[in-house]
Amino acid sequence: MRVYFTNLGCKLNHAEVEHLSRQFLAAGHTLAARLEDAELHVINSCTVTHLAARDSRKAARRGRRLNPALRTVLAGCYVSAEPAEAAQLAGVDLVVPNDRKDELLALVHAYFPATKPDTGPLPIPYVPLEFGHARALVKVEDGCNMRCSFCVIPLVRGRQRSRPVEEVVDEVRALTAGGYRELVVTGVQISEYEHDGHRLCDLVAAILERTAVPRLRLTSIAPWKFDPRLLELWSDRRLCRHLHLSLQSGSTETLRRMRRPYTAASYAKLVERIREAIPGVAITTDAIVGFPGETAEEFSESLAFVERMQFARTHVFPYSARPGTHAATLPDELRPEEKKARTAEMLAVARAGERDFRSRHLGEICEVVWEERKKGRWSGLTDHYIRVFADSDRDLTGSMAPARLCELVDGGVVGSLTPQTDPG
Repeated sequence: MRVYFTNLGCKLNHAEVEHLSRQFLAAGHTLAARLEDAELHVINSCTVTHLAARDSRKAARRGRRLNPALRTVLAGCYVSAEPAEAAQLAGVDLVVPNDRKDELLALVHAYFPATKPDTGPLPIPYVPLEFGHARALVKVEDGCNMRCSFCVIPLVRGRQRSRPVEEVVDEVRALTAGGYRELVVTGVQISEYEHDGHRLCDLVAAILERTAVPRLRLTSIAPWKFDPRLLELWSDRRLCRHLHLSLQSGSTETLRRMRRPYTAASYAKLVERIREAIPGVAITTDAIVGFPGETAEEFSESLAFVERMQFARTHVFPYSARPGTHAATLPDELRPEEKKARTAEMLAVARAGERDFRSRHLGEICEVVWEERKKGRWSGLTDHYIRVFADSDRDLTGSMAPARLCELVDGGVVGSLTPQTDPG
């Protein structure tokens, strides 16, 4: 059976799609490059904002319009948040909530018996997926025990739980042996990782010490759970100079209503400490604009804070009320036009910060993991999360090769490959 995966939302969702793709391949199925060519459409949905939930519904309907015979499976966070609504969507044959996502392949075979291949299970393919890149994501934990007032994730993913260190290390070894050049440690909140007394620092140290992973990147770390022992691990150059510290607001008053357990001042001190310990580090973040009760003064504080922090990248979201969260019950909801105006202001500051970060690194020679060729140019990432575009007649797919960062362009920088290291 030809299977097409649609992923919506975060890196954790992406990691799950990669895992599911490997399970389907090991069961004897194939991956379709286009939805039009697929017999089964698997959608890993999102509901973190109302727009994400809308996109999940649209994705579910799209396949059936392209191919009336297409079977559609809708899985993930939107299903867990709105199970009845998801089950009634036109064109959806099977819904799979988060707590049954690990059973998705078996559920598909049970629901569509004719799709189960006659061949026995094959080895799990840890080489780069047919339509993937040179970077793979490794899910190390799921769920969240926090109760931030705006966030629906604890409701749709449940309480925090972590994978054993040995299991993660084995997966990293297999992916590295398969040819991946960069592995990304991901989860809902990896700073909450804990298994048999081992914390995130222990897990990362084990990966670096016991595997030959060429490059390792960490995803979102809660600023109130940052383990200072982590800073010692950056002596290993394989650990990417990149940390995502979710801010949400630069106003302490807004943070209190968000039920975030830190202040703008404590966040700034953490950033300063990290930058002192890791020269050239890229610190990226998230910012919510227009949270209920956000005054003009609070927004100005948040805007000025983001500008002062000089983030390498800031993901900006207008506040979106999610059913079942405390914030959805708060008074003083901002008018849509006010949220739109504030979002535009924050985006302008965010783009300026990104541009300034890239500018400071022009002239450097950086190792780049080259992922794919688009519109005639190769595209890859530095360890400090700068997107690099370069011209080369050679096949750079899946390679790691240095390039000099030369010129700012939309979305990144143009790089010049060092001739003696341009891989063949």
